[in-house]
Amino acid sequence: MAADRIKERKKVDQGTVRQMVEANARYRRGQAGGRRPHLAYHDLSGLDLTGLNLSGADLTGALLSQAICRGADFSETNLFCADLRLANFQGANLSRADLRGACLRGTDLSSALMFEADLREGKLMRPSKDGQLMTMDLERLPVEIAIANLSSADLTRAKLVGAIAIQVDLTNAVLRGADLTRIDLRKANLTGAVLENANLSWANLSGTTLHGTVLTGVRWQGTNMEGADMLGAVLDDQARAASSGALNLPKTPGLLDMPLDDLVAAHEIWVRTAGAEGKRLQLSGIQLGAVNLAGRDLSGAVLTNCVLTGANFADAKLAVVDFTHSALDRADFRRCDMRAAMLRQAFLSGADLTDANLDAISLDGNISLSRCAVLDQGRLWDARLCNASLRRASLLSADLQRADLTGADLTETRLADASFDGAIVKGVKFDGADLSFARGLSRA
Repeated sequence: MAADRIKERKKVDQGTVRQMVEANARYRRGQAGGRRPHLAYHDLSGLDLTGLNLSGADLTGALLSQAICRGADFSETNLFCADLRLANFQGANLSRADLRGACLRGTDLSSALMFEADLREGKLMRPSKDGQLMTMDLERLPVEIAIANLSSADLTRAKLVGAIAIQVDLTNAVLRGADLTRIDLRKANLTGAVLENANLSWANLSGTTLHGTVLTGVRWQGTNMEGADMLGAVLDDQARAASSGALNLPKTPGLLDMPLDDLVAAHEIWVRTAGAEGKRLQLSGIQLGAVNLAGRDLSGAVLTNCVLTGANFADAKLAVVDFTHSALDRADFRRCDMRAAMLRQAFLSGADLTDANLDAISLDGNISLSRCAVLDQGRLWDARLCNASLRRASLLSADLQRADLTGADLTETRLADASFDGAIVKGVKFDGADLSFARGLSRA
C-alpha cells in the first residue's frame, strides 16, 4: 500500500491535535482564530482521538494506525491514501469522507456511519521540493479493508469500487445503493447485511456468507457467486438468476414429494392425533410464494429458509412453528396463534401481524418451563403489529423500522439493541421490557 511507502511523516502529539480540534470548532462557528486542521502526511499513530471533531480536516497520506477514534467525527474529512490499519473507529462518523486508496486492514469500523463515503482506488501525490505535485506510485491503489470489522456500519450509497475486502466482517451492515463494482469480497461475512439496489457488477463473492442478506434490486453483471452461502437470503428473480454456483438457494415446489395441500392435510392429522398418524410438515429451502394457508393448523411445522412472500396465514394455528431464515415479506398473519413461534432472522417486511398472538407458551402447564416466541434479528420493516401480543417474546436486535405497533403488548419482552426508527408505538405496553440499547424509540 502507499502508506508503507511514505517514509517521512511529521509526528504530532495529543496536545497539538486537541488544539487543532479547538481551532476547528471556532472555524465551524465562524469565530476569529478558527481554521480547519491540516494534518496531511502527519503521524497520529496510537493517539486517543475518542469523540473529537475532525470533520473537514485534511489527513491526506496521514498515519493513524492503532489510533483510538471511537465516536469521533471525521465527516467530509480527507483521508486520501491514509493508513488506518488496526485503528479503532467504532461508532465514528465518516460520512462523505474521502478514503480513496486508504488502508483499513484490520480496522474496527463497527457501527460507523459511512454514508456516501468514497472508498474507491486512488493515486497518491504530494508536493516535491520545488512545490510541484509528484506521483508517489505509478499504479492506482485500491482501498484495502481486508479482515476489517464493519459490522452494523452504515455504508448507504458508499463507493467501494475495486476495494479489497477479503474476509471483511459486514454483519448487519447497510449498503443500500452502494457501488461495489469489482470489489473482492471473497470469504467475507455479510450475514444480515442490506444490499438493496447495490451495484455488484464484476464483484467476487465466492465463498461469501450471505445468511439473511437482503439482495433485492441489485445489479449483477459478471458477478462471481461460486460457493456463496445464501441461507435465508432475501432474493428477487434477478438475484436468483445471477446466483449460479451459490449454496442453499430455495428450490422450486416441484421437488416436493406430493402437493403442498396434501402435505398440510397430513400434518393436520399429525397434530390431531398427537403424532400417532399423519406426518409432520417439515420443509427447508423451498420457494412456496404466495400460498393460501388461511385457517390451517400448522402447529409445530418446520418451514425454515422458505420463500413465502405474500402468503396468506390469516387465522391459522402456527404455535411453535419454525420459520427461521424464511422470507415472509407481505405475508398475512392476522389473528394467528403464533405462540412460541421461531422467527429468528426471518424477513417480515410489510407483513401484517394485526391481533396475532406471539406470547410465550407453558410446557406441560409449568410456567417455569415456558417457551417464548423468538424474532431475534428479524426484519419487520413497515410491518403491522397493531394489538398484537408479544409478552415475554424475544426480539433481540430486531429491526422494527417504521413498524406500526399501536396497542401492542410487549410486557416483559426482550428488546435489547432493537431498532424502532420511525415506528409507531402509541399505546404499547412496555411493562418490564428490556429496552437496553434500543434505538429510535419515542413514546410521545
